[in-house]
Amino acid sequence: MASSCDTCGYRSSELKPGGRIPEKGKKITVLVKNINDLSRDVIKSDTANVKIPELGLELTSGTLGGVVTTVEGLIAKVSENLERVHGFTFGDSLDDGRKSKWQDFRARLNKLLSVEEPWTLIIDDALANSFVTPATDDVKDDYQLTSEEYERSWEQNEELGLNDMDTSAADAAYSSNDRSTPKE
Repeated sequence: MASSCDTCGYRSSELKPGGRIPEKGKKITVLVKNINDLSRDVIKSDTANVKIPELGLELTSGTLGGVVTTVEGLIAKVSENLERVHGFTFGDSLDDGRKSKWQDFRARLNKLLSVEEPWTLIIDDALANSFVTPATDDVKDDYQLTSEEYERSWEQNEELGLNDMDTSAADAAYSSNDRSTPKE
């Protein structure tokens, strides 16, 4: 869902996945080396974690919601959300040492957008609903982008509510409907 306000300029693009729950999760890693990498399209679902190891930054699933943006837009969204959530915390009443640490972190986060040094963006999605566009026509030729599927951990399944889910009644209903539908 996307919306924008012509009056104040507010924009929102939210993603809600639908369909079957995949068997495996997916971890997408992008090595950002140049300005063009910032223009890669990103679909980040609300079940995806975002990591930038060079900053020691890790955002858990749900932090930014589901968004359709670019690499640059994702970093801007992280910065905006940190500012919004911690704006009062980092105000005038904060001691100088902690304030300095926050300003240093914010400067390092913003420095990512100048791509003075390569950095890594990791999107780890337990439901495999996230995507980053390759820089080449064939994803196999994009050596800065890797994607790997993995078996979800018990903890990830628990967080998603999958460990206690009993679908046997629905499975039986679908099976009986399949048998009762005449074949042509």
